Amino acid sequence: MSSLDHVVIGSGSLTTSTPLIAEITPTKRVFLCADQTVMKILGDRVIAMLSAGGLEVRSHSFPPGEASKSLHVATQLYDWLAMEQAERQEPLVALGGGVTGDLVGFVAATFGRGIPLIQIPTTLLAQIDSSIGGKVAVDIEAGKNLVGSFYPAALVIIDPDLLETLEPPQLVADYAEVIKTAVIFDRDMFSHVESSKEDLRNSDLLANLVERCVHWKAQVVDQDPEDRGPRAVLNYGHTIAHAIETTTGYGSYRHGEAVSIGMVGAGRLSAHIGQWPKADAARQEQLLEDIGLPTRFTGATVSEIFNAMSRDKKVKAGRIRWVLPDAIGHASFGIELEDALVLDVLHELAQ
Repeated sequence: MSSLDHVVIGSGSLTTSTPLIAEITPTKRVFLCADQTVMKILGDRVIAMLSAGGLEVRSHSFPPGEASKSLHVATQLYDWLAMEQAERQEPLVALGGGVTGDLVGFVAATFGRGIPLIQIPTTLLAQIDSSIGGKVAVDIEAGKNLVGSFYPAALVIIDPDLLETLEPPQLVADYAEVIKTAVIFDRDMFSHVESSKEDLRNSDLLANLVERCVHWKAQVVDQDPEDRGPRAVLNYGHTIAHAIETTTGYGSYRHGEAVSIGMVGAGRLSAHIGQWPKADAARQEQLLEDIGLPTRFTGATVSEIFNAMSRDKKVKAGRIRWVLPDAIGHASFGIELEDALVLDVLHELAQ
């Protein structure tokens, strides 16, 4: 069984997927969730589409931003579902980016001990990463994604046409995950982004990148569905990124912006130990800067970042296991480094 078995991908796929949603909705009632911004932009369109397909839609929205990925907002969704007398076979539809997918997915995994989840990702990040692989979570004060579960969606609808709704800063931030995927898996895709950096909104480019990234993500998820081994490579750049997000306050940096800084840090670490050519580390950093992503952090001290990393989910026996590139197109995971080297690189990243 492949993690792509329940994924529909392609331009226009949203408008053709209502019958698929109806197939997994025996009562013909669905519960649509989105943040207030996405609901305003796409809510009426999606509700009209589902209603035209014979489905009864109940909808609920919440404030946009990482701060909503919390137990507090999850509890509000539980209360709404309970008030609506949602039944265990009635799906919860997550319309939005990674925050919405994680939050609504977490609620679907836990309400009534599990109700069907349908993901309709509307950001580049969500389409290529968070909607694939079944990870759902909320943040707590101690760290990002520390409370969660593995809960694959019953259906994922990936329509690159929805990316037209993205504001430029969000699209740029999401490109960090494209570059991450290219660094760890696909040298040709890295070069493709380099040659296309002046035209990031090109619809043909986006459709191509989405499909390539989804297939890379699915391939590694199928090898390691519960993240106990090879899937760890997907965390490239995320050890530092999650610490930045936690210490600076959720929402100070978009996720992709934090990942960009984290990739620069991991790339420098790999170059320092001689695992990655310094020229490749510089090439990665240049591409990130060229498309407008940050490569340095503010708003937290080096010691705060370092302490937050010690609470990362990838820590084992008190030691961080790093994902470090060996070449553009390949990375290794499970690498331990000396604290002094990590602190040196964090000081380099501190703006």
